[in-house]
Amino acid sequence: MSHRLMKCIAVLVFAFVALPAAAQKVKIENQGQAAVDVAAHELTVAAIEKDIGKAPAGKAQIVFFRSATSPGDPVGVRDAAGGVSLIDLEPGMYFVSTTTPGTRAYATADTGPFSMDLDAGRTYYVQVIRKKGGAAQLLRSTAEKFARVANTTKTTD
Repeated sequence: MSHRLMKCIAVLVFAFVALPAAAQKVKIENQGQAAVDVAAHELTVAAIEKDIGKAPAGKAQIVFFRSATSPGDPVGVRDAAGGVSLIDLEPGMYFVSTTTPGTRAYATADTGPFSMDLDAGRTYYVQVIRKKGGAAQLLRSTAEKFARVANTTKTTD
């Protein structure tokens, strides 16, 4: 083989050996950001748990909340299966409901069943909003969103 061909092969071999190292570096950097995001989420959850508490053993809890800037009258949230009213949620308020695990459905006067599969020991977040036309709606949410919009007003069951 010629010297030039050997040099080309050596460069290609080096490139193939270096490629996994470069890909691994990108992966490590992505895992680093993911770890930062997970840590931030855990801090948010811990801060919220100081205020509302953890789900009791064998139970799930749902935090229904409404932004302080949400327009309009109170929004009634009820158990869709039994029709039992849970709360009339004013802007800036939140309500913690403790229930047994399993599939549960909730509703407002404007929206039909909003189903949730609940696991024991977990806290779920549902934001109550009013759409532009004034109709109320329930939306799945997160601890981070709750922390951003929650007010100090609290109602519990």
